[in-house]
Amino acid sequence: MSVQDGGQVPELRCRTCSVAETEELARLLAESLVPGCVISLDGDLGAGKTAFTRGLASGLACRGSVASPTFTLLMEHPPTPGGLALYHFDVYRLEGELAAESFLDLGFAEYFDSGGVCVIEWGQLIESVLPAKTIRVTLSCGDNDQQRDVSVRWPGGESHVAGLAARVLAWQSRQI
Repeated sequence: MSVQDGGQVPELRCRTCSVAETEELARLLAESLVPGCVISLDGDLGAGKTAFTRGLASGLACRGSVASPTFTLLMEHPPTPGGLALYHFDVYRLEGELAAESFLDLGFAEYFDSGGVCVIEWGQLIESVLPAKTIRVTLSCGDNDQQRDVSVRWPGGESHVAGLAARVLAWQSRQI
């Protein structure tokens, strides 16, 4: 695990070794999220974007199961009392260069100010319409089928990235 800043966007990099660990990392990230946070989730097919979203939903105390909204584009996960709503987008099927325009035309940007947390699978496809403070999570396959290399970049979130790093270290030390 490493944390980088150096005057740039604070970034946490770590490796998870199972789907459960990927979900736990997301659950730990959820502890720092507040209403209005937007997360762009990127990575190849099968990289773990939906597993990461399951962890976010768990950490935000959302009701219901999490599946990728590939065909519906949006799945709303209402909170339990004391939790935060999660708005789960999958923009993979939006049309290439027109993806950002389609996202706006569908009224989805209104969810950014809805009082919940938005997570957008394939967020790089609509980069031009994402808020400046969007948290960018990138997942890539590691050395085997279970490993994932995860990068969390949070503009202006120095204290949040430091807190996440501390929670990840504490969690990892309990795993040994």
